[in-house]
Amino acid sequence: MPEGPSILFLKNKLQRYKGKTVSEASGYGEMDKSQINNIKLLDIETYGKNLLFVFKDFFVGVHLGLFGSMLVNKRKKVNASFALHFASDEINFYVAKTKFYEGKPTDHFNFKTDILKPEFDEDFVLNELQNKHAEEMIGDVLMDQHLFAGVGNIIRIEALYHAKIHPESIVKAIPEKKLIFLLKMIVDYAEEFLNLLKTDGVKEAALIYGKKICPKDKTELIIEEMGKVKRKTYVCKKCQKLFT
Repeated sequence: MPEGPSILFLKNKLQRYKGKTVSEASGYGEMDKSQINNIKLLDIETYGKNLLFVFKDFFVGVHLGLFGSMLVNKRKKVNASFALHFASDEINFYVAKTKFYEGKPTDHFNFKTDILKPEFDEDFVLNELQNKHAEEMIGDVLMDQHLFAGVGNIIRIEALYHAKIHPESIVKAIPEKKLIFLLKMIVDYAEEFLNLLKTDGVKEAALIYGKKICPKDKTELIIEEMGKVKRKTYVCKKCQKLFT
């Protein structure tokens, strides 16, 4: 599944279409596309794992999910689920979910929770984490897109390893200094992730995601589905402390 940096990477590739007129929108998706016809694309934004196409009074959110993809000026043999057509260009999305929103992105999304936005507010997120998710496992909470918009499994695993926190740790048991450091690691690693996309080296550069041995202690990693999210998790039981 694409993570926040992957979506921001796609956004950066599409900036040349900002200010251009969309001649029409097509695709087999159920979303009503009747208003996207001969209208200027004012901006292309992101929120977490959502790519946002902003028009005058509305915007369209595109979520790629587990198997979605995007092609520019190319097509697959199957029909696109959503496509934007310009005078001589087109952006095609496959196996993507789309949603029509009235108003602006900030009317619907809290940018304070987006790990790659300048507006990301560590104090706000820390307060929400400690007061509304105190009884949960930190590995589960990190996948909550309302609080950690853009965090996917790779960022979750790598940030917890950098912070030396076991994913099954209960939030209320984790020292506040540790949580603050974890938030910093999430933002730092998300930015590293974005830079690594330029060379397709995200998985290769990961310290424990997709690996079998801890790079520090050279011990075998625990690899199993953990918590309610049931995502494959990589843990070093020597490096990552379990807080309960």
